[in-house]
Order: sequence, then C-alpha cells, then structure tokens
Amino acid sequence: MNATSSTLLKSLLPFLALLALACLPWYASFATQRLLVEAFTLFVLATSWNLLAGYGGMVAIGHHLFVGVGAYALFALCTHTGLNPWLAWPVAGLVTAAVALMVAVPLLRLTGAYFAVATWVMAEMFRIGTLNTEWLGAGAGLPLTVMREFGRFERNAGVYWSALAIAFVALIAAHRMLRGSLGLALMSTRDARQAADANGVPVQRTRLTLWVVAATLTGLASGVAHMNILQVSPDASFSLHWTAAALFIVVLGGIGTLEGPILGVLVYMLLRENFAELGAWYFIGLGLLAMAVMVAAPGGLWGWLKGRGLPPVFPVRRTMPLATEPSPLQPTERKHQP
Repeated sequence: MNATSSTLLKSLLPFLALLALACLPWYASFATQRLLVEAFTLFVLATSWNLLAGYGGMVAIGHHLFVGVGAYALFALCTHTGLNPWLAWPVAGLVTAAVALMVAVPLLRLTGAYFAVATWVMAEMFRIGTLNTEWLGAGAGLPLTVMREFGRFERNAGVYWSALAIAFVALIAAHRMLRGSLGLALMSTRDARQAADANGVPVQRTRLTLWVVAATLTGLASGVAHMNILQVSPDASFSLHWTAAALFIVVLGGIGTLEGPILGVLVYMLLRENFAELGAWYFIGLGLLAMAVMVAAPGGLWGWLKGRGLPPVFPVRRTMPLATEPSPLQPTERKHQP
C-alpha cells in the first residue's frame, strides 16, 4: 500500500466508523443500543465538565444542575403540550441555556472553591424547588407517555441516533472551540486570570460563553438519557451521581484533553458492566482506581499514553514548524577569527 492509499484510508476510517455506528439499529440488539445511549450521553456530560474544569478552570461540583433542567424541560414540554419529544429536545437545550444565563449572574462572580460549592448549592435549590412544584410532578416526577405513540424500532432507533448525534456534535464543537481564539482565551484565563485580564482577554465573557455551551450540551445529553429511561424525578435527575460519574471519567481518561473522556467512558462502562453487581465493593474499587490513577498518572490514561509517544487524535494546540535555515536576524558564525 503506497503513501497516498494509506493517507486516504486514514481519512476515511472516521467516516466508516460513524457510518457503522449510524447503521447499528439494523444489526444490534436493543440492549446494545441502550448501553451505547448511556455511553454517548455520559461522554457528552464528561466532555462538558472537562471543558469547564480542564480548559476553563471552573470546577463545577453542581454540574448535575443542567442534567435535571434539561430532563425536566423536555418532559414538561411533552407532558403538558403533547409535543413530539424530538421537537421538544432542542427546546429543552434552549431552556437549559437560559437557566445557565440566569444562574451565571451570581455564580460567575465566584472563583475556586467558592464557585465549586456554589454550583452544588444551586443544584440543590433547583432540586428542592422541583420537588415542591406540582406542575412538575412534585416528588413523583413525570413519565414520558408520548413515547407510546411510536413503534418499538422507531422509538429505540430515534433515541440511539439522538445520542450518537449529540456525542458527535459535542466532540466537534469542543474541538473547533478550543482550536480557535476562544480556546486560547480559556486556557490563558485558567492559567493566569489576572495576566489574561491585563492583556485584554475578555475574562468574564469567555467564562460565560463556556458556561452556556457546557450547560446546553449537558441539557441536550440529559434529554436523550432520560428518553432512554422514560421517567424523570427530582432525586434521580438532580443527583450528584451524574457529576461524580463525569468527574471520574475525566480524571481516569485525562483532564484537559479531548481524548480523555473517550478513554474514560470506555473504561467506566467496561468496569460497570462487569463489576457493578459487587455493590459497595464496586464503588470502593472505583475510588481506589481513581486515586491510583491520580498518583501514578496525574494526566490520566491519555496522558500516560501520550508520554509514550502516542500522537494526539484531536490536537488543540497550534505549533510552529522548526526553521531549517537560520533567520537573517539571527547572528551567524564569524568567517574570520581575530
């Protein structure tokens, strides 16, 4: 195989893989589709949390706020208006973005540990408010009864394709965003906020943009995840478990990288499917694994692989090629010695 054919094959592989995943409902079981829906939505959740913490320096303990808002926005629209869930889905994303803008007023005034704890407090406030709102089902939650109008294949395949679409969009959007000026602004704000502000970087606008983008992606992923569950409730949808899962996936795969959440989701799902039946020991094992990775490989599994020469799959940093000839502005060797 010559170099041209090899390059063409490498460029076609992602499209062939995406095509194979898109055709999966025709050759895989419902159980496989359901498992992949969970994997795709967890990937989006981890990617959005990674954007906030890994690239923006905004560690949000209450990231599950947007999980609950996205799910309840979708279910409330479908329950009270009878709207098609796939038409309500983008509206739920817009509602999540609006809520993110609203809560940004108090939250983005804070940084560090204060911001982290405040996001968790805000998520709890929304959970308690939902728990006491009859229109949202109060403690009983809401069922997604409109899904009964669709046939089994149509319903299952539609949820699967929605999960695949939001995972693909999240990955491409994150890569494009980080490769542009916003990515440079984010990383400069994360590494030296005062210096970035002094050099003209719009710190607050950058943080707000990242906050809304991460919230919207999370809300859309949550809508699909709950379409798969067909039930929403305050305690489950506003549960800290969602943030804990995202945090574990990112730490395991590699914080501050786009490849990290992909590796982290693969390992997390593999562990869950094989060891979840162990109950409490399973969670103890996850905790020990996370601590071991943080000590032995602070950059996560992807950082460990990259340190052994593996090139980045989704590079976000731009590099300058090395000069092959000395610049005319650089001093050259003297031809005549004194």
